[in-house]
Amino acid sequence: MEQAFIDFTRKHDIDTQYHFVTNYNMATINDYMHLKGFKISDIEERTTASQEVLEAAKLYKAASCQGNKKARNFLMNLQEQINVLNNPFDDTTIKRAINNSGLDYKSIMTDKESQCVVQGLKRDQQLSMEMKIQKAPTAVVFDLDNEERPGMMINDFGDSRSQESITNNINAMLERELPQTQSYANSCSVISLDKFRR
Repeated sequence: MEQAFIDFTRKHDIDTQYHFVTNYNMATINDYMHLKGFKISDIEERTTASQEVLEAAKLYKAASCQGNKKARNFLMNLQEQINVLNNPFDDTTIKRAINNSGLDYKSIMTDKESQCVVQGLKRDQQLSMEMKIQKAPTAVVFDLDNEERPGMMINDFGDSRSQESITNNINAMLERELPQTQSYANSCSVISLDKFRR
């Protein structure tokens, strides 16, 4: 999903800023379990999924200490390793994703347990609750050139798990929605920016 947004903004020469927010709750854990083929009612598999989702969030936050762009690359590399290549969520896969992103493995493994990362995760959870984000992936798109315009929340990327289908759905949705000022797709929520200014 992230790469589809990046590709779309490049194609249309849209100046963008990205801020990825970690989001882990029962819905995201259930989605991850479904993706991995786990039984929702299996306690051991639920525990494993919960630990992996939290660990991925901590790793992403730790990676962001080395730069947001590298952290985004790490997130996409990790997702590719696990969700596309079906590699296990283990130290070898994590190390490969870190190295492929040009990050320092030792620093990330140290930073992921730091107070800074813990606080960052708490801030992300709070922001997710304030914005009523309940599932991953969810994208909230704001037009920074027109701050009066509300943000657009997109959390329905279609039923398909294929990257091509998700990319096509995102492109179609953004093509249809961004140029307009009033109507929004039924699967989207509109959020006012004023609520989240600090």
